[in-house]
Amino acid sequence: MPATLADLWFDRARTQADDLAADDGTRRVSWGELLRLADGAAERLATAGVGAGDVVVLQGRNTVEWVVTAGAVHLLGAALAPLGSEEPAAARQEYAVRVGARAVVAEHPAAGELALSAVQPGDLDAGTLPPRRANPAASAVAVVLATSGTAGHRQWVAMEHAVLIRMYDDVAGLLDMASGDRLLGIVPLAHSFGFNGLLVLALLSGASLRLVPDRDRDALAGLVRESAATIVAGPPALLHDLAAAVRAGESLGPQVRLFMTGATEIRPSALLPLAAEVGIPRVSAGYGLTQTCGTVALCPNIAQASDGAHVPMTVLPGVEVAVLDAVGRPVPPGTRGRVLTRGYHVAVPVGDDGWFVTGDEGHLHPDGSLCVTGRVDDQLVVSGFNVDPVRVELALERSPLVARAAVVGVPDPRSGHRLVAVVVPADGVDAAGRNEAAVLADARAVLTGYEVPRTVVWVDALPHTTTGKLSRAAVRGLLAEHLTDQEHVQEA
Repeated sequence: MPATLADLWFDRARTQADDLAADDGTRRVSWGELLRLADGAAERLATAGVGAGDVVVLQGRNTVEWVVTAGAVHLLGAALAPLGSEEPAAARQEYAVRVGARAVVAEHPAAGELALSAVQPGDLDAGTLPPRRANPAASAVAVVLATSGTAGHRQWVAMEHAVLIRMYDDVAGLLDMASGDRLLGIVPLAHSFGFNGLLVLALLSGASLRLVPDRDRDALAGLVRESAATIVAGPPALLHDLAAAVRAGESLGPQVRLFMTGATEIRPSALLPLAAEVGIPRVSAGYGLTQTCGTVALCPNIAQASDGAHVPMTVLPGVEVAVLDAVGRPVPPGTRGRVLTRGYHVAVPVGDDGWFVTGDEGHLHPDGSLCVTGRVDDQLVVSGFNVDPVRVELALERSPLVARAAVVGVPDPRSGHRLVAVVVPADGVDAAGRNEAAVLADARAVLTGYEVPRTVVWVDALPHTTTGKLSRAAVRGLLAEHLTDQEHVQEA
């Protein structure tokens, strides 16, 4: 087994030099070409001072240029720190400081940053593979990915080469992934699902990537058909969109064999009819967190394993899972509790016992398989992405119109949760001054698109517990009353 992602880049170029590696609708490259392009980009990054052990922030859409630059970082023995393409410049600068970046590469760079286009090499010698530039240890950091924190700020999770290769080699095997597969890359490569579940899997299996720089719901079904995608990956909302397109007369073609998804809670009763409607014979479901390098357990085919309401997932080799009650005692199979995990895959500091405590609720089956049934903390999931409500609340409170804010999730069959902001107006702001558009505009300056609430509800005060803490349960009850009064609700 190759030791690093750089090894995988060379393996693909040696064994599948002329096979299609990636295309983004405007540019197609083979594995051999991709390696040579990455080596040329590595030369440009080296000229900018990047070397082994450094960190490079990369921001951009899902394009061939993005993949080339990611490969260049790994060929240099550096660590990649990708950032979502929607992140504003201020967030990018904060991110670079937090991860100690040597360089920032962006599709639309600010002062002092490198343009993604400028990193791309010119003409290259065809047919020859470049020499190795660096030989990082298998334990070196390959990628640093951002995840929502629990106190209004983010965590930065460093993932090692060996961990990613071990984990996603197991995942590729469970999904029967091979070089003939074609992955549709709608999920952003800057996120764990995209980087690990698309790029790393492609490097391991030799499957090609059809990258999607800009998602267009109306063009989605045609893109699946015309790209000859065999695997479509994304949150459950994506399957809802495909089903809507098919109902409108579109076709995905006969080639799609697998819809690969992951979310806190997967309901077969909702997903399997949609898959049948669009003609996808197999749906897989994975569970994991960025803090655990993306995957803890996987069900390769939810139609074969479903227990009705939830999906029993096989825990990956080398990974342990436990379910505890509210006071930390193990519960018997079938009893719900908080999910914990430990093993080689945990990439954040934990206690001496090695257990990482998740915010998820679930139960174990007697055979050791895991069912995830929801959240036990306040974290929300929108279209497959974790959203920390505290972070969103702080962004909303930037507005001079808002004194306090609370964010909760309303169940949504398409996106998992629809974010609702319950806000208290600032002193002096009367009913006429409650401008939802202005409040959300201020929030958008520091949030990504999926973190922005869709609904704003104005209230006179937020409910608190006897100890002075915000009572989210009471907020949800308050929200239920207001959502029936359309005069107080503004859809954003």
